[in-house]
Amino acid sequence: MANERILSAYPIFVKNPSFSLWSGSELLNESNLHVWWADEQADGRWSGEKKLFGFLKSKGKTYCFMGDSQEFASCGVIKAKQKSLRVTAFTTDYEFEAGEATLRLRFVSPLLPDDNELISMPVCYLEYEIAGDPKAEISLFANRNLAFNDLKINANNEVRGDVVSLGGFESAFLGLKRQLPFSCDDDSVSADCGYWYLAGEKAYFLDDRELCAYLAGGFKSFAGAGAERWIAAMNGAGKGAILIGFDETYSIDYFGTALKGLYLQTHTIFDGLQTVRNTYGEIDRKLAAFDEKLQKQAKPFGKEYLNVLYASLRQSVAAHLLTRDPDGKLLFLSKECCSNGCIATVDVSYPSMPLYLLYNPELVKGMMRPVLKFAKMPVWKYDFAPHDAGTYPACCGQVYGLNPEKKTLWKNEFAQTHFPIYGLPASFDAYDIKYQMPVEECANLLVMWLACYRADGDIAFFAENRELADSWVEYLVKFGLKPENQLCTDDFAGHLKNNLNLAIKAAVGIAAYAELSEAAGTPARKYRQTAEEFAREITKFGEKFKHLPLTWDSDDGTFSLKYNFAFDKIFRLGLFEQSVLEREVDCYLQRANEYGVPLDTRESYSKTDWICWAAALTDDKEKQKKLIAAIDKFLKESKDRVPFGDWYNTITAAQIAFRARSVQGGCFILLL
Repeated sequence: MANERILSAYPIFVKNPSFSLWSGSELLNESNLHVWWADEQADGRWSGEKKLFGFLKSKGKTYCFMGDSQEFASCGVIKAKQKSLRVTAFTTDYEFEAGEATLRLRFVSPLLPDDNELISMPVCYLEYEIAGDPKAEISLFANRNLAFNDLKINANNEVRGDVVSLGGFESAFLGLKRQLPFSCDDDSVSADCGYWYLAGEKAYFLDDRELCAYLAGGFKSFAGAGAERWIAAMNGAGKGAILIGFDETYSIDYFGTALKGLYLQTHTIFDGLQTVRNTYGEIDRKLAAFDEKLQKQAKPFGKEYLNVLYASLRQSVAAHLLTRDPDGKLLFLSKECCSNGCIATVDVSYPSMPLYLLYNPELVKGMMRPVLKFAKMPVWKYDFAPHDAGTYPACCGQVYGLNPEKKTLWKNEFAQTHFPIYGLPASFDAYDIKYQMPVEECANLLVMWLACYRADGDIAFFAENRELADSWVEYLVKFGLKPENQLCTDDFAGHLKNNLNLAIKAAVGIAAYAELSEAAGTPARKYRQTAEEFAREITKFGEKFKHLPLTWDSDDGTFSLKYNFAFDKIFRLGLFEQSVLEREVDCYLQRANEYGVPLDTRESYSKTDWICWAAALTDDKEKQKKLIAAIDKFLKESKDRVPFGDWYNTITAAQIAFRARSVQGGCFILLL
C-alpha cells in the first residue's frame, strides 16, 4: 500500500527537546503537527498541536500537503492527494498529487550522530521537487503558537516578528514579546522563549486574514497588523529547500551559568540558515552515506530491525541538547521526556548509550559530566551516585527523591523553576534515602566509564573522578549482591528486594571498575575477584532452575529480562558463561506475547530498549530476529499514535506514559 503504516508517529522537524514536531497520521495533511508530548483528543484533534502548514499553488488552485487541510477549506484550499510515505534514518519522505502537479518532499532533520555541528545546528529543512507545473509555488506557514506553550502563563502570548534578507534568500521570524528563559522546569512543556525562523526565496510576516487572502487569490501585500500572526517562506523554483530554525537564545541553566546550544555558542542562527541553504546538498550526501552504512550494519538482523533503528535514531538524539560547559567540555543533556522531565538522568543515559558508543563516544562523557559535577557538591553527601542533575532545562541539582519534609521548598507548580538545590550546604537534609537508586546508578556510571575508556583509550576522564568511583564501587561491594528493597529502573510493578538483575549489574559494575583502576595504574585484583565471586554465586543459584528467577528468594515460576548481562558479553569481561545467557533468551522466547517479552513475571508490559538488550545476549541471529520483530509489530500496530514509546503492553500494544525518550538509543545495541 502506498501509505502503509511504518511508525507510530513520524518525525517531521526534530532537533532538541524544544524543537520537536511530529505527525501522528499516515496522511500528512489529515491533522496538524504536534509536539512530542501531545495526545490525540476525542474529537480527533491533538493537544499540543502546532499550526505549521504546507501549500502548493498550481494553475490557479491552492493545495494543502501538510496540516489539517480542512482548516482552510473556506479559503478555497484543496487537500492534496498523498501517494507515498517513506522513512529513512534522517528523513520522512512523501509524494503528493496536486492537480496536474506532482510534489516530492523530504523532511530532513540533520542529526548525524558523529557530527557535533550538525547535531547542534538548530535548523531543519524541507527539500522538495515539483513536476508537472513549472510555475508552481510552494510555501510553509507557521502560526504564532509555534512560539509558546499552550499554558496561560505568558501574558496574552503576544508575539513580534519581521523579515530579514540574508543575501539571495529571506527569513521571517517571530517570538514572544515576553521572553521567559528557564521558566518551564517541567516535563511536557517546551521553551517559552526564543525565536522561530522560516526561510526561502521570499519570506513574510502576516496575519490570519492576509493568509486567507493569499490562499484564495494569491494576495501578497502583507501588513501583519492583526493579532493572529503568522510567518511564511515561499519558493517558486521547481526544486529546492525551505528552512525552519529555532534560536532558543539561552538553552540550559548549568548550575547557575546560562548556556547556549553548542552551535550558537560560536555562530548565530543566521549563520546556520545560510550554511544549510548553501550546503544542504552536501548535508544530504553525508546523511545518505550514514544511512547506507546503517542499512548494511542492520541487514544481518532483519528488515524489522532497520525499521526499529529508523524509529529510534532521530528521536534519541533530539531528546538531548548539545553544548559546552564553561570549561569547554562537551555536555550532552537529555530530557527525560514524558517520565518526569529530569535532565541528565543516569538510568536514562545508560540504556541510550549504545547509539553513542557506536558513533560518538565523547557524547557519553557529555551525558555523565553534569551528574559527576553535582556529586562533588556539598549537598550530595552520600556514598552512592546521584540519579539526575535537575529538571530540564536546569541543572539545579538532583530533583528525584527529595525530602518530603521540605515540601514547601520543593513544591513546583506546572512549568515553574526549581530552587537551586546545588547551592545548599551539607547540613541541609535535601533527600529521602528510601527514594534513591544507589545500586542502579553506581553500577550504571562505572559501566559508562569503562565504555568511554574502551572507546578512546583515555583513562583521564576516569582518573579525574577517581574519588567518586572509589566510593561507588565500595557501595556495590557492600550492597550489590543482594540489594535491599530499593528503587531501580524497572520498578514499575513495585520495588523489589534481592533483585537478581540488579545483582548482575553490580557484578558488571565492579568488574568495570577493576579494569579502569588497573588502567589508571592502581592494582584492583580484589575488585575483579569480588565481581567473579558475585558471578559465581549468581550462576550457582541459577543452576537450581531452568532459568534465573526474578529475585534471590523466588523460583523459576518467575523471570525477568536480565539485560544487565549485555555489557559483560559486549566487553568480554568473562563473568558469565554464554550458556547462562542462551538459557535466559530461550526463556524469554517461551514467555513472549504478540508484541514482545514482558519485563518480568508481575505484569504484561515491557520496555523496548531492554528487549533489544536481551536480544544482544544470544549468538543466534534467528532468536534475535524474533525478539526484534515484536517491537516492529508494536510500532506498526499500536493504537497510540505518539513518538516511539519504550514502555508498552506486550498483549495489547498499548503505549504506557513514556514517549519520545532518549533511551531508544539502546535499540542500537546489536550493532555493538
